[in-house]
Amino acid sequence: MSEKKLYNEILKFEDRKHEALMGVWWSGLLLKKHARKFFQEYLSSEVQFNIMILLKYAEHPLSQRELSERLLVDKSNLTGVCGRMEAAGLLTRSASPGDQRAYALELTPAGRDILEHVEGPYRERIRSFMQGFDDQEIARFTEYLTRLQRELIRQEERP
Repeated sequence: MSEKKLYNEILKFEDRKHEALMGVWWSGLLLKKHARKFFQEYLSSEVQFNIMILLKYAEHPLSQRELSERLLVDKSNLTGVCGRMEAAGLLTRSASPGDQRAYALELTPAGRDILEHVEGPYRERIRSFMQGFDDQEIARFTEYLTRLQRELIRQEERP
């Protein structure tokens, strides 16, 4: 590894909970930076990839509301992205059978082709990032993050 210091090595906090939470934050920022660099070769953004993955593995066409809930972004933010993806031939938007005001989103064959080229290298990148963890550590790590997410959502719902 290079001599560049890690954030949790540079900044120490008296409050260990704060330090741990900042480690999650910094890791997220670094992941976002890596994602931007990785996806620029294939797509205009990591958001497009996330949308495409969700559509590929969904059991049915998804509405923008469903996508926004799964991506934790505001539905209005997806409107422009989905419009650009439709114009680029990556997905189709059609009126939802149950609600004429909603769109059902599906990948096009061209979108599936691009995703087929991106998904393998993406999964290899994930394996590379996580190579320092064994299966038990990954399971605990996932459990810890799930607990943190649950608490964040619980507190978000407070009046």
